[in-house]
Amino acid sequence: MRTGIRTKLFASFSVVIIASLSIVSVLWYNKYYDSQRESAESFMSRTILDANKSFELTLKDIDYISTIISLNKPNVIDMLLPDATETLIERLEKDRKLDNFISSLYGYKYYISSILVSSIGGRSYTQGSTVPADEFMRSIWYEQLLKQRGNKVFITTHANTKLNKVSAYLNQNVVSISRAIMNGSEAVGYVNVDFNYEVVERIFNTPLPNKSQLFLLDNKGGFVYSPRAEDINKPIAGTDYASVLPLLTDSSGKLSMRINGEEHLVVYHTSDYTNWTTVGLIPRSELLAESRKAANNIMLIPVLTLIAALIVATIISNQITKNIGRLRHAMKRVSAGNLSDPIAISSGDEIEELSRGFNAMVINLRELLDDVKKTEEQKRLLEFKALQAQINPHFLFNTLNQIKWLADVQKADNIKQLVTSLVTLLHSSMGKGGEFISVREEQQYLEHYLNIQQFRYYDKFDAVFDIEESILEARMLKFLLQPIVENALIHGLEPLKGRGQLMVKGYGDEGHIMLQVSDNGVGIEPERLAAIFDQVAEKNQSRFSGIGLGNVQERIRLHYGAGYGLQIESVSGLFTTVTMRIPIEAEGENEDA
Repeated sequence: MRTGIRTKLFASFSVVIIASLSIVSVLWYNKYYDSQRESAESFMSRTILDANKSFELTLKDIDYISTIISLNKPNVIDMLLPDATETLIERLEKDRKLDNFISSLYGYKYYISSILVSSIGGRSYTQGSTVPADEFMRSIWYEQLLKQRGNKVFITTHANTKLNKVSAYLNQNVVSISRAIMNGSEAVGYVNVDFNYEVVERIFNTPLPNKSQLFLLDNKGGFVYSPRAEDINKPIAGTDYASVLPLLTDSSGKLSMRINGEEHLVVYHTSDYTNWTTVGLIPRSELLAESRKAANNIMLIPVLTLIAALIVATIISNQITKNIGRLRHAMKRVSAGNLSDPIAISSGDEIEELSRGFNAMVINLRELLDDVKKTEEQKRLLEFKALQAQINPHFLFNTLNQIKWLADVQKADNIKQLVTSLVTLLHSSMGKGGEFISVREEQQYLEHYLNIQQFRYYDKFDAVFDIEESILEARMLKFLLQPIVENALIHGLEPLKGRGQLMVKGYGDEGHIMLQVSDNGVGIEPERLAAIFDQVAEKNQSRFSGIGLGNVQERIRLHYGAGYGLQIESVSGLFTTVTMRIPIEAEGENEDA
């Protein structure tokens, strides 16, 4: 029995759509929920690790200051030692010397709030507003730092003038690092360095999805940071999250638990440096809400799609079957070489459009065959003319080398040096050696480039390279650093009044290459910094490459992926640092790229 296309379409659409969409809906719902959960876990883990790392770096900067003070004998230790024979003038001179030394360190980082140095006898020296020495020496923190005998002690969030109190104004709160100042085995005083709580809040107050929360606990379970200001410097045991603390047994992990009757996903990590724990909470209900919403949409779409598909299939099947045959015969004639017999279909649907497109294709094909012959003749003629006009690159290199030889003969060392660097740059920019080079070759390329720029800027800047030996033979895309250095010269150092400094630093970091270009130039305004990757490369004829930072960012991400690229840190009037992060690739890995 013969079955028509309309019946086949109706039956096929019904069976296939109902079965496939039902299966896909169930599988997709489960996959979507798992994906939401894994994505939330992964995001929270990354957020916690990034926050911990950033916080540790800040603490290490502060700890560096406290270490310098506590170990400095001529400026600190000798000044704190009691001396019954000294005169009042000698005492005042010692006080002035110690005050000047503390003052010189006070501006090391902008977020340092205050520095307090005190002797065991209670004589104190301060920069900034800080907890009085007598109050500090009555606290448990003072007892701990004496027991630590010169090792660091972390002090949780407190008001800058009250050790066990949190100010209602968050910008008046600080976190501190203290340590005893030792003279041999004897403690002669202590140093306490405060830094603004705003730094802690900026690090940990990151936007989180799904109504998640992030807080930081000290080693006794007290809040160093909490989204709720009233919880800061209070024990977690007195809050709704008291049941979380006993479960944080490992250095890091993930677990599920009920808080206030609601299931939560808990992600945590304890810092090896501070022994403080960062905890993230994600309500399960929020994850399920997204999944349920997706499920409802999925169930509605298949039903509507099925109904629409069956109606459309019934209506158009007759028109399709009538004209498809005519179109098929016309295609056979064309395949046999008949390009002069068009087909006319007036069905008012897609088949008519196909027929018009088919006729246009036949006409274009006929014209294309005629054009191919003409194009081939023109191509041969243009290639011959281009060959005649081509300048041999060897001629250019030989000419530059001849100039270098003449400069050498005439003892014009600056011209010889400039031409040598130009020859090297031209050789590299013409694509010799492929798209990838080693970090060492990139450094050598930059040195030649900066040599030329020294002549242009009349020694306006000093260039310093600090690249670890371990990454010099790793492979990277060619010409990634030169546009960054060029932007630093033009926009950072050229407007600077006086001599500037440019530093190129490189090091390995857990399977990645970190390359930094820093300058102490005029910096970048915040509003310009926010849109710097969206700007089009400048059309500046004095630039070597004409490539902007946005082009470099796009090139890195096109080759290495979205997880890599540039990060810019700048303070207007002070400095700009561009950090590049790419994966380490050994020699030979990208030879085929």
